[in-house]
Amino acid sequence: MNKKILVTGGAGFVGSHLCGRLSLDTNNEVYSLDNYFTGSKDNHIAGVSYINGSTSQINELVNFNPEYIYHLGEYSRVEQSFDDIEKVWQLNKEGTFSVLQFCRKTGAKLIYAGSSTKFGDGGLDGAKAHMLGRKPVIPS
Repeated sequence: MNKKILVTGGAGFVGSHLCGRLSLDTNNEVYSLDNYFTGSKDNHIAGVSYINGSTSQINELVNFNPEYIYHLGEYSRVEQSFDDIEKVWQLNKEGTFSVLQFCRKTGAKLIYAGSSTKFGDGGLDGAKAHMLGRKPVIPS
């Protein structure tokens, strides 16, 4: 029996690579839910089914019960987030809450990944290191 897997943010950089890797297993049916706020149709992977919409609409847009949900699809641009705090609040708080409620309803197992920004710019450790005049260590 095939496993249905949903990746929120599957058209983004990390999400598209995850979709590609998951789709290599022929026992997986891979779906992506993405609002294309930062994702791109150029990142689409053959064999993955794409659903255009926000995670806050997951209940209305996803008409199947996934076994797993990889939740990557929220706003992760720290510096730009200060330009539109209300949008970031809606995307991150309401979107994540809707995904959690959907998991509860469907029994899906949730795999959550934190912000790529933490590692891409050194995160808080990088800021502290910068303030102390040291170069941050970025995990490889």
